[in-house]
Amino acid sequence: MHTMNYKIKNVRIIDATQDRVGDVFIKDGTIVENEIQDAEVIDGTGKILFPGLIDPHVHFRDPGLTHKEDLFTGSRSAVAGGVTTFFEMPNTKPPTFTIENLEQKRAIAREKSCANFGFYFGAGMANAEEIKKVTNVPGVKLYLNDTTGDLKMDQEDTWRTIFNTAKRVLLHAEGETFARAIEIWKEEGAPCEVHLCHVSLASEVSLLRELKASEYADKISSEACPHHLLLTEKDSAQMKPSLATQSDQDALWEGVEDGTIDIFATDHAPHTKEEKESLTVPYGVPGVETLLPLLFTEFQKRNISLQKFAFMTSQKTVELFHVQDKKGLLTSGYDADLVLLDPTSSVIDAEQSFSKAKHSPFDGREVGGHVEKTFIAGQLIFDKGTFVEEDFRGNEIHFSS
Repeated sequence: MHTMNYKIKNVRIIDATQDRVGDVFIKDGTIVENEIQDAEVIDGTGKILFPGLIDPHVHFRDPGLTHKEDLFTGSRSAVAGGVTTFFEMPNTKPPTFTIENLEQKRAIAREKSCANFGFYFGAGMANAEEIKKVTNVPGVKLYLNDTTGDLKMDQEDTWRTIFNTAKRVLLHAEGETFARAIEIWKEEGAPCEVHLCHVSLASEVSLLRELKASEYADKISSEACPHHLLLTEKDSAQMKPSLATQSDQDALWEGVEDGTIDIFATDHAPHTKEEKESLTVPYGVPGVETLLPLLFTEFQKRNISLQKFAFMTSQKTVELFHVQDKKGLLTSGYDADLVLLDPTSSVIDAEQSFSKAKHSPFDGREVGGHVEKTFIAGQLIFDKGTFVEEDFRGNEIHFSS
């Protein structure tokens, strides 16, 4: 595979530290300061360049549930949406409860993943010894409410063990359950970092705000998903946590604006159309491909800074999960993972998505922007709706232990 050097000229460059029009130079996979010889020139006039997005919460269903999605189709869907790195959840089949299962996933990803990847470890009833040994994961997932797969943990003693064993625990915990989990975490002396997945309720936002104003501030974080930020119970879409009320949604946006909510994630959870149309509708919707256009549009509409958008979709995630790779900024020396956005309006067409799930609660919605190009490690992978480097495979992300 040939590596090209690029000059993206006259483009609006937005990351956590800057919003300016200028040129970006890519050499040997890295952003460099100065003009380079023999670079392919891309005219970025009227376009916006963001750091590649990082989606810290996806379900790519590999292994065991690959009729819904796999690491190839899921990662293609990510790249088409400007997401250059994803962290994948453990409720596959078998669940990622052992180091052997984790290594199996890593091997599949090296073969299939078109984007950079990291894998969470799952908290099982009796896998504390495995959790102690596991290395290079973004965290350990603890399911305290219902989800896809039978992973829910009701025993509070197990919660205590996990809090005392893992370095970072991601909670699927809703409302009262989240409040109870935090009580137990505090009783144990807050021994680990806690990250609340898919915040959906005003009560969760208010507890998070309280924690962020306390001595626990540097140990607590959270994410919000586009479906909770843009839909309410009046919309017909099945997911966990369920869609909530308009006032819950307003509370989420307040949390985004005042920094209570740290980052965005999609909880991309694909099922086949047939499954979604059956009598027992499974929970979850696809979302990794629509994250950027949906939130970009909403930030513009609400007049929230696009630098904040860039921060919450890349650099903040790097900081929270202690990513060691140079990701998240459009600065010299950083990896050239970037996305060129065309800010003209388009319409979401789920049938055209790269995911196996050809449906979306946002199908037919007009958005004020779409991905034109996605670069990973300085290579142009996706260009105007087409994968131009079919053989490219991403790398595993490095996390500090």
